[in-house]
Amino acid sequence: MPRDFKLDDLKTESPPTDESTHELLGSPSSYSRDSLELDLEQALPPQPLPPFTITREFALTLFVLWFGNFLTSLDGTIVSTTMTNIAADFGQSNMVTWIATSYLLTSTAFQPLYGKTSDILGRKELLLVAQGLFCLGILLSSFALNVQTLSIARAIAGMGGAGIFALSSIVISDVVPLSQRSLFMGYGNIVSSTSQMLGGPVGGLCIVTIGWRMMFLLQVPCLLLCIGILWYKVDIKVEHIPDQADRYSKDNLKRIDIWGIITLNLAVSSIIFLLSANENTTQTYNVIFTLIFVLSSIAYFFVEKYVAVENIIDPELVKGQIGILGFTNGVSAMGLYMVLFMIPLYLQIVQGVNVTKIGFYTMFFVLSTALGSLMSGHIIRKYDKSEAQTMVAGVSSSLKFFILQGVGFLILWLDVYYTKPNSPHWLWRLTLVLSLIISGFGAGGYSVGINIYVIGKAGRRGQASGNTVLSLIKQLGKVLGVSICLAAYTKSLYAQLKDFFTDASNSEFMEHLMKDSNFLRNGLPEEYISQVLIFYRTSICQSFSIPLYLTGFGLVVMFLVDRQIKRELLP
Repeated sequence: MPRDFKLDDLKTESPPTDESTHELLGSPSSYSRDSLELDLEQALPPQPLPPFTITREFALTLFVLWFGNFLTSLDGTIVSTTMTNIAADFGQSNMVTWIATSYLLTSTAFQPLYGKTSDILGRKELLLVAQGLFCLGILLSSFALNVQTLSIARAIAGMGGAGIFALSSIVISDVVPLSQRSLFMGYGNIVSSTSQMLGGPVGGLCIVTIGWRMMFLLQVPCLLLCIGILWYKVDIKVEHIPDQADRYSKDNLKRIDIWGIITLNLAVSSIIFLLSANENTTQTYNVIFTLIFVLSSIAYFFVEKYVAVENIIDPELVKGQIGILGFTNGVSAMGLYMVLFMIPLYLQIVQGVNVTKIGFYTMFFVLSTALGSLMSGHIIRKYDKSEAQTMVAGVSSSLKFFILQGVGFLILWLDVYYTKPNSPHWLWRLTLVLSLIISGFGAGGYSVGINIYVIGKAGRRGQASGNTVLSLIKQLGKVLGVSICLAAYTKSLYAQLKDFFTDASNSEFMEHLMKDSNFLRNGLPEEYISQVLIFYRTSICQSFSIPLYLTGFGLVVMFLVDRQIKRELLP
């Protein structure tokens, strides 16, 4: 049969049929053109897939996605570097955590909004909303009057930042074949890692030259350029998304799970507020947000089961292997952020490394994360003979990279535990850099394979929801990584200092140290410094414990899932 054979070539007069023929074949209407096309497709031998080519429109789409990712990642590290200076300018240094928490809160809570909603209203429309919100938040940040107004502006930026990250992964999954996605995800991770690496130096440079207000303002033209290209030059078409004329019809809008979005946002937000609690948090605070979490969770499950036309997150995706892999993805993210927050603290306080030189050490971690993503993409790409083989390769490579991440964390913990404070030796520095390279390489390579498997498992129609599950759990893992590690560190340090400074005459030293770590080297009497440094080192080691235990548990889970997937998908 020739390759250009079409159904229209079979147009002939249908012979008359009697009643017995109708009983055998069904009615003429049931024996339709669609069923005949299906039979012909099954009869024809499968044709090889055409090679994937990068068109001009696809290149513009990549630019919009990756440039948006670059700007959001850059903004995040710029703000984390400069927020102490910004709060000091307002005379509100005690409220500095508001600046970071406000962005983290909304960027996590709004993650679920973009996946399923973009299946209903379109990828381009939701991406425009996300970039618009982020741009508005950045613009308002430059005109902030105090920490409170800056925090509101950062919260608006977080609403948009959540969508930029989520939709960039979803859109690439829409247009790139499964066998090629690992490579493009690796490239995307390189873009994000590079911007994170540049954020610290750029933020410091802006503070001493143009000021933090201009630092925000200069981002606005770049974002407007991104929005303009997306609006006029990019058209993202996906088969299962309704046509433009039908997207805002009453029936289609009913598919948006408004109450599911609200209740899930409340549940996620209450978790973040509970995790952000510290030693000064009142019991009333904990009770209120625990109650909000319980009630909103109950309301969410009720809405999803009895009210929603279409669930914001498909329950079947959370129940099976995707939910399990989402958990391990969150554990990996927890360890990643543990390193990013605790190692600078260790270097500055325990080893006395100048704050301007800390970026040299974290640079190795960030660069190895990007390299791990790229390497994982190249490895998975070799197994492209079938989707099943690509999915198995994704999980298997993630297991190996997760092992590397765990080994790197263990070496890091041992190095911190056994190195004396203010050590002049070079060996601990070399070991620290080596552990950062290994753990970063593993963390970067891990996420690529997991994403490939989830996309393949969920299929084109479900990949947005699957991506939402992964993104939400990963973001919660980041929050947990920061909150749990800092809480363990603070609790351990407080207990040790309280036992050490027992006399009323020196109890004020403990209060000073808990409020300002700079007091350790600029105010604490010399005879106390060596012992207090050991307390700080012990507390930092204690903060590593939960991520290390969870990484070990996650490795066992990954090993079992890897074996199960191989049995299911490979002959």
